[in-house]
Amino acid sequence: MNAAKVVTAATRPINLYYGLVQAGLAMTAAHAPGRFTFDKHGLKILDMEQSIPDVAVRPDGEGAFQAVSDATGSERAAAAISLGALWNSIPELTEAPLEGMMSDPAVMFLADSQPALRGDWESWNGDTAPPIEYLRATVCVNDETPSAADRRAWLTSFLPKYPGLRDARLWGGEQDASTEIRPGRFSVDICWPAPERGMEEPEVDRFFDSRAPAYRFNADRFVRPSFEPTKNPPTPLMSWWLILYSFSMLARYQPRKWSEALDVDKSKSAAALEYAMDIALEVVPHLVLEGLDQEPLLLAKPMAF
Repeated sequence: MNAAKVVTAATRPINLYYGLVQAGLAMTAAHAPGRFTFDKHGLKILDMEQSIPDVAVRPDGEGAFQAVSDATGSERAAAAISLGALWNSIPELTEAPLEGMMSDPAVMFLADSQPALRGDWESWNGDTAPPIEYLRATVCVNDETPSAADRRAWLTSFLPKYPGLRDARLWGGEQDASTEIRPGRFSVDICWPAPERGMEEPEVDRFFDSRAPAYRFNADRFVRPSFEPTKNPPTPLMSWWLILYSFSMLARYQPRKWSEALDVDKSKSAAALEYAMDIALEVVPHLVLEGLDQEPLLLAKPMAF
């Protein structure tokens, strides 16, 4: 990882990936039952001639990817996933899109720490069902606010893409649950019936941790899109693993293509690719430490000015 800091983006993904593989060996040594070593990547690139967002990587037999996924509690991927889809599922990368990328992004998720009520407790006399308690949240979407006529269709399309939003319903009606934050960004208020009445804040947090776990910083939650129906996506750690493996393969076996992609005079994605290589130096060691400790390591969010 230190070597990755001092080389250019032309070869940096090779250092980053093989540093991550060595860290993966440590994670399997710490947490995998039985044999913990591996001698294969367990991955395969389908066609390196495609544009970078369309290059797809798929699992291939048993190897490092499968072993570290199991050791860290990440759901195994079974199908090929495009680099564009992986990229857009990483919270740090969603706002630095690659040219031609059309996949669904990770979406910010703001959870209320207290249950909310629908109904009037003060007027309840015990003769009817008590008001229902709900757990509320807001998702923030980087897109134009759907028109009133299109909101039902938008929600019907949007919610199934995110496993963390399974069984969610609107808090309020279709017309008042959405709010424009600014041009190109809006929020949607959603809710779930509380699993039990009178939930305390730690219980509410555990409910939301199962759907949109805090990511790297105390107040940051995201829902991430699914790549395969009914399955959760690989964890951010294993999604980075897939990205860095793919970039290392491009850097090794398609060096001209990779160099041209990094050329700011020729490629609209050059700055985004360099940014990804820079941010990986910060994010990957953080996620590795979480994988070794088997628990989140949440930091205070730096102040933005």
